[in-house]
Amino acid sequence: MNRQQFLQRFLLQPPPQPEWPARSLRQSAVLVALQEQPHGLDLILTRRAKHLRNQPHQLCFAGGRQDETDHSLLHTALREAEEELGINPSQVEIIGDLPSQPVLNNFMIHPYIGFIAPQVQLRPDPSEVAEVSRFPLTTVLAHSHHHTTRVERLLYHELVFIPVNGQLIWGATAAIIRRLADQIHPQHKHLQLPFRGI
Repeated sequence: MNRQQFLQRFLLQPPPQPEWPARSLRQSAVLVALQEQPHGLDLILTRRAKHLRNQPHQLCFAGGRQDETDHSLLHTALREAEEELGINPSQVEIIGDLPSQPVLNNFMIHPYIGFIAPQVQLRPDPSEVAEVSRFPLTTVLAHSHHHTTRVERLLYHELVFIPVNGQLIWGATAAIIRRLADQIHPQHKHLQLPFRGI
């Protein structure tokens, strides 16, 4: 899937709007970073450093909690992407956002989708990022690769697991990807695999 194809599909369908029960949650934001390569769009994720307190060694979008100095949640996402990956905000073309996603540590994540120019070189901060992982967007968005299971936890009742290229995307990151997949390929929303351990 190239940039033009993604934009056509993304702008064609309104994003799904899940309703979460009213609850006071701390605000955070992430950048769903896409970068065009010869084979099509890549989705850029970071593997968090092992020493971090929250989600150590987990695949995540670049992002974090909103600071008092952030004048918007979009500013939070861009600031965090610059701190973690060395991406200057001027190098990001924001094309939209996705519905917010609650997580078990009482944060509400606000995802923003942005294109990173093909020539931009990422400079991960080793104090936060163990490695940068790239995944073909077409593969990650394929509903037939998504494993789901029902749970009864706080504000949401489905866990999503996406195994790809020998790695496992799960948690809030996988839930956000699943919602993007629903918007890009609404005809495939019913496709999923039962979770039997990965």
